[in-house]
Amino acid sequence: MTRNNTETGRHEPFRKPDDPAAALLDIGLARDLLKALGKVLPQLRLARYGADETIYREGGEVEALYLVLDGRIKLMNYSVDGSARIVRLHRRGSILGLNGLLDEIHDHTAIAIDEVALYVLPMQAIRGIENEDRSAYLGLLEYSHEYLKEADTWITEFSAGSIRGRVARLVLYLMSMDESTGAREVDLLTVNEMAEIIGVTPESVSRMLADFKRKKMLSPVDEKYPDLYACDIDSLRDEAES
Repeated sequence: MTRNNTETGRHEPFRKPDDPAAALLDIGLARDLLKALGKVLPQLRLARYGADETIYREGGEVEALYLVLDGRIKLMNYSVDGSARIVRLHRRGSILGLNGLLDEIHDHTAIAIDEVALYVLPMQAIRGIENEDRSAYLGLLEYSHEYLKEADTWITEFSAGSIRGRVARLVLYLMSMDESTGAREVDLLTVNEMAEIIGVTPESVSRMLADFKRKKMLSPVDEKYPDLYACDIDSLRDEAES
């Protein structure tokens, strides 16, 4: 089912920023990184994607950096047999396309989970930074390196341990990544998406979630938002360590 931000409990519609620099600071972009991008900010283009729309495809040339202003994005890998695995989630404040700084192709397919708004910055503009301000460009490369280290940690987090523990860790992660819900609320992904992250069957994830709900570790917030749950954080943390 296609989701929009109202259905998933994301109450505030995204409004186009008046000041791109202020918008980037607001989503957590470091001031030194913003300074590095300063000369090319006029080339930013606002783009919007509906739920389930593809932003870019695996194997394609990296033509831009994507700076996420609102919404969630999943990065997908597809095997030769057609099976899919979600290898990363992105949210407000994330930057996609950093591997283009190393002249690499897209190694994942990026798909909007819900309604997404982002700034698109052409890679050609980034090349201008490389030629004109080497220190600023090296700052971008350093940011890219930190992102890759975080990606390795993310994959390990959901690939090891019991299925129950991995589901609990994923629920806690989804809770922490969504600023639009309450401090102890989670906007769950679909069972299939959660299975694609953890690398197990949807049935296994469904059983774990059903048990969490029975034990009140996940409690519905409002029937209008079927994917939105209040979390018993202490109990979920105990499960995450199993």
